Amino acid sequence: MKWINKKEFGNFYVEQLESNEDIFLLTLNDNENRFNDDNLGHFHKSLDYIESCENASCLITTSISPKFYSLGLDLDWALPRGPKNFQEFVFRFHALLQRVLVFPIPTISCINGHSFAGGAMFSMAHDYRIMRSDKGFFCLPEIDIHIPLTPGMNAILQCKITNANIFRDVVLTGKRFGGKEAEKLQLVDKSCSDILEKSVELAELLHTKGKDRITFGSLKEEMYKNASKELIEKTIGFASRLKIFESKL
Repeated sequence: MKWINKKEFGNFYVEQLESNEDIFLLTLNDNENRFNDDNLGHFHKSLDYIESCENASCLITTSISPKFYSLGLDLDWALPRGPKNFQEFVFRFHALLQRVLVFPIPTISCINGHSFAGGAMFSMAHDYRIMRSDKGFFCLPEIDIHIPLTPGMNAILQCKITNANIFRDVVLTGKRFGGKEAEKLQLVDKSCSDILEKSVELAELLHTKGKDRITFGSLKEEMYKNASKELIEKTIGFASRLKIFESKL
C-alpha cells in the first residue's frame, strides 16, 4: 500500500492512495493529538483541501503515534485562558465535530491507539470506525475529570450510540473499552490488528457513494440534523454550572 501527493497542514498531512486516488488519508502527527486552536485550524485547512479536490470521495483519518489516536481537548492550553475564552473554544470544537459529522463524503476513523474524551467524540463524528483489537482504549472520562458533556457533545454521542444502556454506561462510568469490547457493543464497526488495510478495504467499497456529494451530504445532514443543530447552537447546557464556564458571552 502506497500513499502519494502528500500535503502538509501544520501538524497534520493529507495523502492519496496510489492505487485509487479518490481515497484520501488525513494523518494526525502531534503525539497525543489534542485539540487546541492551532490544531483546529489545521483540521479545517485539511478538510478545505480535501473538499477542493473534485475526485476526493472517501476520507480515512488516523494518527502516526504508536499510542494515541486523540486524547481530546488540550485542557492545559485552554483552561488558563479563562472562562469566556474556554467557552468560545468549546464552541469552535463543536464546529469541527459538526463539520465532520456531515462531511459530504464517506469518513472512516482508523483508531490506532487511545481515543479519549473529545478524541472519542471526533471518532464518533465519522461514518465508520475501525479500531485496533490489541492496543488502545475508547473512553469518555468526563465523569472522572468532572466536566459534564455539553448538549452538542451529548447529541453527537447519542446519535451514534443508539443502545440506551450502552450509552448510559459509556457516559456515566467512564469505562475504558478495548477494541474487541468496543466492537461487541457497536461503538466501533470492526476491531482488528491491520486497521489501515481494513480501512482501505472499506473505503474501496464506499468511495463510489461519495462521488455524488450533494446526495451523500444531504442524506447525512438529514440523518444528523438534531445533533448538528445542537453542535451549531452556542450553548453549554448544564455544564454552565462549572466555574470554568462562569462567564457570559
